[in-house]
Amino acid sequence: MADDMERAEQVSPHAPWLVEFRSSSNYILATICVAIFTDAFLYAVVVPVLPFSLHERSGVPEDEVQWWNSFIFGTFGFAIIVGSPICGWVTDRTSNRSTSYFVGLFVLGAATLLFGYATSAWVLVVSRVLQGFSAAIVYTVGLALLVDTVGGEKIGQWMGTAMSMSSFGLIIAPLFGGIVYHRAGYLAVFLMIMGLIIFDIIMRLFMIEKRHAEKYLNLSSTGEASGYNTFSNGHINERTTNVDNNESAYHSIGNTPDRDNLCAVPEDNILVEDNDHTTLLSKNSNIKPAVPINNRRPPTIIILLVSPRVISNIYGIFVNVSIQATFDGVLPLFVKETFDWNSLDAGLIYLCLAIPALAGPVVGQFSDRFGPRWIALIGCTLTAIPLFLMRLVEENIIRHKVLLGALLVLTGFTNILIVAPVASDLSIHVGKMEENQPGIFGPGGAYGQVFALFNCSMAAATMFGPVVAGAIKEQYGWKAMTVAMGIFSISGAIPIILIPG
Repeated sequence: MADDMERAEQVSPHAPWLVEFRSSSNYILATICVAIFTDAFLYAVVVPVLPFSLHERSGVPEDEVQWWNSFIFGTFGFAIIVGSPICGWVTDRTSNRSTSYFVGLFVLGAATLLFGYATSAWVLVVSRVLQGFSAAIVYTVGLALLVDTVGGEKIGQWMGTAMSMSSFGLIIAPLFGGIVYHRAGYLAVFLMIMGLIIFDIIMRLFMIEKRHAEKYLNLSSTGEASGYNTFSNGHINERTTNVDNNESAYHSIGNTPDRDNLCAVPEDNILVEDNDHTTLLSKNSNIKPAVPINNRRPPTIIILLVSPRVISNIYGIFVNVSIQATFDGVLPLFVKETFDWNSLDAGLIYLCLAIPALAGPVVGQFSDRFGPRWIALIGCTLTAIPLFLMRLVEENIIRHKVLLGALLVLTGFTNILIVAPVASDLSIHVGKMEENQPGIFGPGGAYGQVFALFNCSMAAATMFGPVVAGAIKEQYGWKAMTVAMGIFSISGAIPIILIPG
């Protein structure tokens, strides 16, 4: 970033202040990481707060607190599932992704204000719905913007960094929420959230997309400044350039077609259409014709959903987040019942899961080097081991407390092997689909919509994990629940094995 600051002095005086620094890959990545962390933190910070504030602040009867608590968290996930496809569709059809990001800011601000001043359970419901819509924007637009910025060469490392912030925020927030609420009350939790949001707002407002910075900077069209529309614009430009060159050469040798044959299509040429123009390609050209873009083209979301590799990755992230969310719903009650721990002790145990989440960038580097699918396969398989072994924790003795902490740390390290590889493989696969069939997704590309599916899967997992794991624990006990989650983790590896990369 220091180099970006120094080069900013050489920019045209008409350019925005520090445009080089504000459009640098490092700054854009930092902005996306802060936004993702903020969203995850806001989701999880109320986990230890709502059960108390619903009764004390909102006047909900004790016997209805559990229902309202589950309903409020359920509406958050439902809002993400509804909002993500819409946001993805809009994102792929707008020329400025930052606009959607700024809309997310206003939604997030409104949701937080409602949360801070809510004295009714229904106001809290509206607040969580707005937070869900904001989360849909953050993940869908943020991850698409990340791919725009770095391209495919180092996407694993960068995606690992961004997604590790999500895991870290989800795990560390209950700890801070519980401590602050216990020590200073509801208003202090609200002020802590507002401070984080203000920092997020400043970061987003300061950011400039690379595509807009190119008006002021002489950036290369390769490397960091990757194309916005997947690969479609590059292919269209390449096709047009080659056609123009062929026409110039044709006219230069004096073979101008007569007037009667102006509308004829030579046999050796292929008619190619896109939204703006029709061009001719020679059969001898090594350039692949674009897929015709017309009203008969299936919607992008359908094309993605019928791709086995996309579904495989979507299921992989569903498994990953379900396991994380399981601990949010089951672990506090288990340690309370087994070890007689209070809320502070239960919050501190989450550090065992939070610290390994910071290894995301390293996992991303391994993903870039060895391939994302192999890393995800190892992650799904290895995560099952500590989950199976957790059934051994059953007594209120030091040895079992240490064993639980160690197994949670191991789970954190193995589970982080899943999220970054499947996210990077999604972007790589979408790029290859567009490269093999230029124009298959239309002029807007598909990054926004594929990450909308990614986000929907995460949202569904936040509802599925706690509900299913909690029901199994309630009906059959802790041991059965840990075995079931271990088997569920292994199931994430099956599509990776069966579906070729």
